[in-house]
Amino acid sequence: MNIITSSMALTLIAGVTISITSVAAETAAIPERGPIPFAAYDVDGNGAISEQEFQQIRSQRMQSRVAEGRPMRRAGKAPAFSLFDANKDGQLSPEELAAGQQTQMQNRQGRMGQGAGMGRGPCMGKNMPAFSEFDLDSDGAITEKEFYEARSQRIGERVKQGYAMKGLRTAPSFADVDGDSDGKLTPEEFAAGQASHKQRMQQ
Repeated sequence: MNIITSSMALTLIAGVTISITSVAAETAAIPERGPIPFAAYDVDGNGAISEQEFQQIRSQRMQSRVAEGRPMRRAGKAPAFSLFDANKDGQLSPEELAAGQQTQMQNRQGRMGQGAGMGRGPCMGKNMPAFSEFDLDSDGAITEKEFYEARSQRIGERVKQGYAMKGLRTAPSFADVDGDSDGKLTPEEFAAGQASHKQRMQQ
């Protein structure tokens, strides 16, 4: 009886382990579009992204796109790991990844703005705000008050400069960007919100 009981217990433990692993895999799924979240890159879950993990996840997404027959026009222009690794310690923190993704997104917007016949107005060629512009007290997080205060200041400045501000109707709320609903935005959440807003503006 003890052997049977032990076997059943081991089976249950194995089942729970598989379930937990499956949930973790779903949470860290690689999105088809937009910036890849930190959790997806951090394969071993140690809180940092190695160059091997960075290349591995990027390669997986490229292979998935190729399998679906999607064009890979910008594959050769993808920024290197070294451009994200600001302190050159051989690994990426959530802040470094978010900052690198923000820069990459801004560079793409700049290239879009240089194209002729886009027909999207002057706003589309301008960079979206950086995390630091909204982190008014520079504590590494954006509160709801800072979010709306910084947005209001930015809108006022751009209106004075003559921009049409067509993207206001699709601008996300603080709650939309605050993925974990903890009342503050991390650099990663902010970058994801920027990418999502950009996609809605292009539709």
